[in-house]
Amino acid sequence: MKFRRFDNYEKMTAQVVDLLTTHLRAESSQPKGIMLSGGLTPQPAYRRLAAAPVKASVSTHILFSDERMVPILSPENNFGNARPMISAIGVSEQRVLRVRTELALADAASRYEQDLAAFLKKGGKITLGLLGLGADGHTASIFSARDVEAGRGHHALAVPKEGEPSRVTVTADFLSLVDCIIFIASGPDKAPIVKTFMANPESLPAGLAVAGARDVHLWVS
Repeated sequence: MKFRRFDNYEKMTAQVVDLLTTHLRAESSQPKGIMLSGGLTPQPAYRRLAAAPVKASVSTHILFSDERMVPILSPENNFGNARPMISAIGVSEQRVLRVRTELALADAASRYEQDLAAFLKKGGKITLGLLGLGADGHTASIFSARDVEAGRGHHALAVPKEGEPSRVTVTADFLSLVDCIIFIASGPDKAPIVKTFMANPESLPAGLAVAGARDVHLWVS
């Protein structure tokens, strides 16, 4: 895992914008996917691209690391939060792979699995994946080693939750297919988990989730 520390959150956000811009613009003869993460950390980058958009190449597809089972208009919906950016950069609905939160949990996970499989079957490659790092060591909606194991042989997994919205997440097997994964973490509350992640990544769900990934980076501010 490659580590990079930024002086402040603004500088990291600017770098995320530059990275997304490069991947969005890149031309490809085959479908090209960019996986976005939810949470608060990447939101300023998405808003900046919505306000000053670049034109995405026609090969660009957008997908999501995970989704809470809430309506699109909910402030907790990852697709809903990224929707202004997606519209601004010119990625049509047909090139967006998202969790259908209007379905039941199991059906939504099955549909996302089918959509991801179809993308890969037609030669699609995921060139970039953004991931968050929770203060408890989770990433996407992979909260435990049990979630990692439950996702074996699958691209997507239903994650039931009590007392909060259930979720659908990509799996460790799917993350192993992503060319480049960038974890982004910010704030003093993340310092302890960042230290653990760097020293012993596979002691955390996040580390187990990307154990098979080929190129992993951790950006911290």
